[in-house]
This record gives sequence, C-alpha cells and structure tokens, in this order.
Amino acid sequence: MKLPKVRILPALRLGGLSVRSFFRSPLPVAALVALALIPLLYSGLYLWSFWDPFGNMKNLPVALVNEDEPVTVDGEETHAGQDITDELLEGGDLDWRLVDADEAASGVADGRYYVSLTIPEDFSANLASPSEDDDEPVPAMLEAHYNDANSYIVRQLMKSAFKEIQSAAGKNATGEYLDSMFLGFNEIHGKTEEAADGAGQLADGTDDAKDGSGKLYTNLGDAKDGSAQLRRGIGDLYDGSKKLAEGATTASSQVSKKADKLNEAADAWVPVIKEKAPKVKKGADKVKTAADAVSDLAETAASSDAEVPATLPKPGADGLKNPSDFQSYLDANPDLQQNNPELYQLLADGKKFAEGAADAGAGGSNASGGAGGSGDTVLIGKDKLDKLKKEADKVSKEAAEASDAASKASELADDADDKLKEVDDLDKGLAELAKGNRDMRDGLKKAHKGIKDLDDGIGKLHSGAGDLDDGIGKIKDGQHELADGLEDGVESIPTFDDDKRDTNGDMMSKPVRLSSSVANEAPQYGTGFAPFFVALSLWVGAMMTFMVLPAVSKRGLAGTAPSWRVALAGWLPPVAIGIAQVAVMMSTLHLTLGLDAVYWGGVIGLLVLTVASYSAVVQWASVRFGTAGRIVSLILLMLQLTSAGGTYPIETSPGFFQAIAPYLPMSHVVQALRILISGGDMGAVWTACGVLTAYLVGALLLTWLAVSRKRVWTMKDLYPALKV
Repeated sequence: MKLPKVRILPALRLGGLSVRSFFRSPLPVAALVALALIPLLYSGLYLWSFWDPFGNMKNLPVALVNEDEPVTVDGEETHAGQDITDELLEGGDLDWRLVDADEAASGVADGRYYVSLTIPEDFSANLASPSEDDDEPVPAMLEAHYNDANSYIVRQLMKSAFKEIQSAAGKNATGEYLDSMFLGFNEIHGKTEEAADGAGQLADGTDDAKDGSGKLYTNLGDAKDGSAQLRRGIGDLYDGSKKLAEGATTASSQVSKKADKLNEAADAWVPVIKEKAPKVKKGADKVKTAADAVSDLAETAASSDAEVPATLPKPGADGLKNPSDFQSYLDANPDLQQNNPELYQLLADGKKFAEGAADAGAGGSNASGGAGGSGDTVLIGKDKLDKLKKEADKVSKEAAEASDAASKASELADDADDKLKEVDDLDKGLAELAKGNRDMRDGLKKAHKGIKDLDDGIGKLHSGAGDLDDGIGKIKDGQHELADGLEDGVESIPTFDDDKRDTNGDMMSKPVRLSSSVANEAPQYGTGFAPFFVALSLWVGAMMTFMVLPAVSKRGLAGTAPSWRVALAGWLPPVAIGIAQVAVMMSTLHLTLGLDAVYWGGVIGLLVLTVASYSAVVQWASVRFGTAGRIVSLILLMLQLTSAGGTYPIETSPGFFQAIAPYLPMSHVVQALRILISGGDMGAVWTACGVLTAYLVGALLLTWLAVSRKRVWTMKDLYPALKV
C-alpha cells in the first residue's frame, strides 16, 4: 500500500460532518453531553461509594457482650473485661452496642449486627494466670461471631479491627506480667547477690576444709604408721604373753608341787627341829667348851716345860676339866667315830689327857714317863700337842657354828609356820599370776585382733581421707567458680525502677513493631482505586461513544476521499468527546471527592493518549467486525478488567491473567496513573506511553486497512444478518 500525503484539515472537515448532524436538534446534543458524562458517572459513582470505607467503620453496628467475672490477684481486683468494654465504647471506632448473649446471637443471625464480640467470664482469670505461681498460664480468649450472609468483606474489615483490640488487650496483660517479672528480676538480683556472698564465704570455708582435709590426710598417715607399729608391738606382746602365760602356768604348777612337798617335809621335820634343836645347841656348847679346854690344856702343856715335851702339866693347873665331860659327848653321839673320826679321836685324846692330868695332880707321875705313883702318866709329844691344839680350836669353831646353827634352826622352826603360810600364799599368788597371765594373753589376743582391725580401719580412713582431700579440692575449685559465676551473674541481672519497668514493659509487651514508611502515600482508599476506575471508565466511554457515533462516515466510504482520511475522520470525533470526558471526570473528582495528583499535567496528558488509543482500538473493532465489533470491545473490556491489577495485585490472580496483562493497554494505564497521582519512578509512565502509542498507531493502520476493504460493497453489507 502506498502511503498517502497526510492532510489533517480535510480529515477534520470530514469528521465534523458526522458530528454536525447532532446539533440539528436538542436530543442529539443531549446524547453528546451524556457521552461526556458516562466516564464520570462510571468512575465517580464507584469511587464515591467506597471513597473511605475504613474511615466510616464507626457506622457499622457491632454487638458487644461482656460476661467477664473480676478476679483478685495479689490483693488487687482485676476486671479486664470491663476495662476493655469501657475502652471500646469510648473509642467509637465501631458502632458498639452493649447487649446480652441472646440479643447478640439473634442480631448477628438476622443482620442487625455485622458481628458480635464476646468477652467470656474467665477472661480476667486467664489474663491474670501468668502472675499466679501455682497455676499454669492460660491464654485469655475474645470470641468473635460472624455471619457472611451479612457481608463477607465486613469479616475482613472486622479482623483488622479485632487484631488491634487483641493487641491492645494483650499489651495490657503482658505489661502487668512483665512488671511482675521485672520485680522478680529485682528480687532475683538481691537473692543472687546474697547467694554470691554466701558462695564466697562457702568458698573460704572450703579453703579451710581443704587445709583441714590435707592435715587429716597427713595425720591419718602418721596414725597409720603408728597403728602399724602398735599392731606389731601388740603382736610381739601377745607372743610374749603366750610365753609368759605358759611359763607362769608351769612355774605355778611346779611351785605348787614343791610347796606340797615342803608342807609335807615341814609337817615331818619342824616338830623334830623344835624338839632337837635345843639339845643340839646344848651339846654343841658343851663340845665347844671341851674343845676350848683341850686347846687350853694343850697350850699349857706345851709351854710348861720346853725341854721335856709331852710332860703333863702339874696337877691343879688352870683349865683342867673332868674327864666325864668328854665322855658325855661321846655317849651322846654314838655314831661320832663313824661320821667324824677326827672329832671322835680328839675327844678320846682329850678324855685321856684329862684323866692323866687328874692322876698327875694326885702325885703319881714323873718326868721320864714311866709308871709310878697313884695314876698313869700320859706322855704326848710337843708336835702332837700343837696338832691337838689346832684340832681342838677347829672343833671349838665348828661346835660354835653348830651351836649357832642349832639356835638358828630353833628360830627357823619357830618361824616355819609363818614361812609355810607365806609359801602357801606365794603358791596361791603364783596360781593367780598364772591365771592373770593367761587372761592377759587372751586379752592381748583380742587386742591384737582389735588393733589389726584398727590398723585396717585407719588404712581405709587414710585412703578415704585422700579421696576426701581430692573431693574437697574439686569442691573448692567448684565453689570458687560458683562464687565468681554468681558475682558475674549479679552484674548481669538487671534491676528495674518504676520508670524503667514502665519503659521496658511497654517495649517488651510489643517487642516487634512495624515501623513503616510509605513512599508516595495514597491518602484515601478511593485515591488508591482511582487509577483503575478512571482507566476502566474511559474504555466504557469509548464503547458508548461508538454506539452513538458511526465508526466511519458512510458518505466518506461512498465518496472519493482516501481510505486513511475516512478512517481518521471517524476516529477524531470520539477522541474529542473522550478529551471532554477526561476534563469533566477529573475536574469533578478533584472538586467533589478531593482527588489530587502529584503530576496533574502528566495525568491529563496520559489520559488524552489513553482516550486516543482506546478510541482507535474500539473504532477498529467496529469497522472490522461491524455489529460484532461491539462484542469484541466488550470482551477486550472484560479481559482488561480482570488483568489490570486494579483491585488486587496481579500476582494474586491466576496465571492466565498474569500472562496477558503485559500485552493489554489498561494494565499499563493503571500503573502509570498510580505513579502520576501518588508519585514514584516515571519508568512505568514512559512504558505506558509507548504501549498506548503502539496500540494507537497499530489500531489506526488496521482501521485504514479495514476501511479500504469496506469500500467494496457486498450484499452482506447492504443486508446485514443482525442490525443493532
């Protein structure tokens, strides 16, 4: 197709011909005015109906039922249900109606109330349960009852409002709980500080205990050595005691036997000794006297005449005794010659000597030793006299000793009974001593066993003391670690005064909060929806315009004007009407509802481009498909209505709508209007301008092509099957 030289003025004149006919009577003029108002009516009524629904929720009738029973906690009454009731009634965010449970149920059922909120009877009790030590915490419940037959969207609105109520109630409860918890922290801090002091003292005591256990271990070691030595000593003593007991028993037995024999001998001899001893003494004294006399006689004889030895002394010399004295000794001792021949011989010689001396005294002796006078003369040599003297002295000495012995024997006989009693006592004592030694042996045996057990026990005590010392050492280390840990813990446990408890309680009751910043904020609910309804109403306006105005002039189709001019002439009047629609709609929305925009020039320019693009698309559908083009325009309207993302983000729609959205103009118009009204990145605006321009140019070219084909008349064109 050869592109013609474009001349706009002829196209405007041709388009004006179709518009000019509307001004011939009032009714067509009214139709044109109505066309200009259609987008305003469509978008204005929609936006006006829910321009600020959240701001008007105070008009929603909502039933409130308070069945809560107050409780007393720590001496203070808690009536959380009444507090929430008063707060809700005074707040006025909703049209709260305080009613009973039956009225609330019936009102929600028949639609008089959109929802009912019930505060159950255990609300305060459950809300206070975290403060009770003996009770397990139970969440406090608020019961909301909906009826979607009244309105589904109300349930969504109420959920948002009830979340605020729930948060506020939870914040108060959490604040009270946290306040008690902070007070608990103060108490824990004080108790932990006391525990740290106690742990420090305990650690010091453990140090002393460690020193004591070390000394105990050392001393028990010494005690173990001593007990071992004692064990050995007792063992040796036991061995000795066994020998001593055996010896003492043997000695006692032997002494007892000897004592029996001694008693028997004493019984036999003591009476004899008592009887004979005086006689022996008397005889011994006589022997001594005789011996002394012989000794004196021999000495006198030896010295009387040195030249005539052995001459008997003269009669009448001192010391001479009667010969009968010698004989009496001999008679008293008939066994003397056999037992003591020397003594016997001495006495016999003394008797003869005495007899000779007696005769000499009578005058019957002479110097020569021969017989003469009245008695015999005994001649004894001098050497014999000396020997006789010596023997006489010896006998005298022995007689003296015998006399002493007899005297002592008599004394011993007198003491024999006492001595025998002492011997008996000694025998009894030795028997008792033997028994005592045996008892001592048995006792030492037990002592040896006991000291063995003691030694083993001290050994175990010593080993246990070692374990105790090691254990106390570990306890000591642990106590110091505990003391240090508690001291560090005291510094780590916070304390809270009244102001700090309030501040921290407020923070911790809502520990996570949303700090939101809104860029390019839309001030009302309606402002957020305006881009969608404005874009939608302009498409509806374009459709209504082409229902009133012809898509192309029949005169132009029948004439000689080029096809592009005919197509352009059919497009320009709807664009002009669309611009009027934009002006009327936006000025009215701004003045009546308060719609405002950051970039008013951009809004108007984008909407003019939108009108031009929409008009071109609807014109093409009408030219190309005739009466069915209106159906095509309606289908395009429905597809754009569901894929533009005007109410909910397009990402929440099914995949089909997400797939077609980028290729339809309305989704781009909606996004661009949001930015131009509220502000933001202009990239989406330029994209929308590009898409709209592409639709505009493409639709005009397709319309030109369709017009070219329309200039060939067929029976179908003259007599259509359906005429609207």
